[in-house]
Amino acid sequence: MASVAQGLAMTAAADTGVAAARCKVGNIVYTRITECETARATVEVIRNRAVIGTATFTISHEMTLDKKSLKWSETMRVSKATIVNNAGGIRMGVSVSCGSPCKASSHVPGHTLGSAFSGKVDYSDGVKKNKTHSGAANYTFTFTKPGYTLGSFSYASLGFRCDDTFWNAANTRRLVRPGCVFPKFKPTLTTMSTLPEIAKNIRRIQAKGGHYGKPGSGHPLHRLTDDRKATANRRAVCGRTTPPRGRSCDEYPFARTHEGGTALPAASRGIAMVPEKEQDQQGGRIIGFYKQERLVNKDGFWVAV
Repeated sequence: MASVAQGLAMTAAADTGVAAARCKVGNIVYTRITECETARATVEVIRNRAVIGTATFTISHEMTLDKKSLKWSETMRVSKATIVNNAGGIRMGVSVSCGSPCKASSHVPGHTLGSAFSGKVDYSDGVKKNKTHSGAANYTFTFTKPGYTLGSFSYASLGFRCDDTFWNAANTRRLVRPGCVFPKFKPTLTTMSTLPEIAKNIRRIQAKGGHYGKPGSGHPLHRLTDDRKATANRRAVCGRTTPPRGRSCDEYPFARTHEGGTALPAASRGIAMVPEKEQDQQGGRIIGFYKQERLVNKDGFWVAV
């Protein structure tokens, strides 16, 4: 909230804890690449320390990232304002930033509060090879009226992350183009469900202990990018087994997670001897999921079977 100056002044404030009408009421709604939120805003016109008018409206944001691009956009909408008493003629300005190397270009026009209006913001990020960049859109709204001092408020979007980390082991070939996601959203791996015996093993283990990886359990799995640690995890639980012919040792949680190996208590992990064909498919599906959802080291995810 802006401070109140002597004489004539305006104050402005926003409550960002409310979701847009097309979002779930009371929450910011988001997926891996989309975010929707609304701020309720009130501008007070003050004269001699007394409020002589108010303008009330909402500002809604819909941002859509791109998993395979460092460019994305946002639509911003300002609702029709409810003008009370001496609050006519207030002009609103908008500035947007997102933290270097991210750049924001706002196309939201200055506008006199009253009728509804909208505009777009274009973003681009310059994250380097094998690096990640985390940031958020920072919005500053200013309000002016002839004869009154400036009023303003600011708030930020949900945090996003851009990365260019999917390269081969020799760092000579990019496996996935750089892109951006909202890391707070934990995606769900579903492709294990079509591998019958692996799915059965996962269901068995998720049904006991801490239910790790099971949606709704509160205990997601977290990607592990260290290949040597992943190999050690697999050896720790499968290294002393001798599978029957045509079978392979399947471990859950997966070796390529921080919960793999013996990281969890025995009641929350386990192995099974599954068809080699299923085992061969499993690894590619997990890695493909990591790439598709841009899961970097320690990113959380769920496994639904």
